[in-house]
Amino acid sequence: MDEMKFDARYWQSRYEAGNTPWDIGYPSPALIRYFEQLPDKSIRILIPGAGFGHEAAWLLENGFEQTYICEWASQAVAGFLVAYRSFPKDQILQGDFFRLEESFDLLVEQTFLSAIHPDQWYRYAQQCKTLLGQRGTLAGLLFAQPFDEPGPPFGGTPEQYMALFSPHFKRISLTPCVHSITPRQGRELFLEATNS
Repeated sequence: MDEMKFDARYWQSRYEAGNTPWDIGYPSPALIRYFEQLPDKSIRILIPGAGFGHEAAWLLENGFEQTYICEWASQAVAGFLVAYRSFPKDQILQGDFFRLEESFDLLVEQTFLSAIHPDQWYRYAQQCKTLLGQRGTLAGLLFAQPFDEPGPPFGGTPEQYMALFSPHFKRISLTPCVHSITPRQGRELFLEATNS
């Protein structure tokens, strides 16, 4: 499928059809472990392509009050609001991630890059750097290998990811994820990229 078709209408149709295999129904255990070691709960956090936003809800419920989601499928946002009614509406940024102009301290990657055609990955890395500035962190999960079937999802190799992020971040940690959910065991990497 042409990457240009992976637009808001495409993702809206996936949610309307209930065709959301990436949604595990609860916060990712690997991300929870990462969040639990963050020392400062006042940081501004963005989860792009948040879908039903399980991680965002966990963060808010655990004291990270400046947690934002960005999602352009209105069906996903509606589902999120049904499940998590107390989430601040002004922290739901419904629209295109690539058009955001705000500033954040932490950007959480959770199945968003895998939903973007690899032809657009460099643009994604640039936007992450722009939103995070000089002191922010990009952290989260990436698929550890390309997929044989046409995506989405799209995956890559550690070498591809290092080449993608190294022009934008000074320090990049990319390690096998040891706390993946069972179906993704051995198939995920944990990324942490910073400039500080």
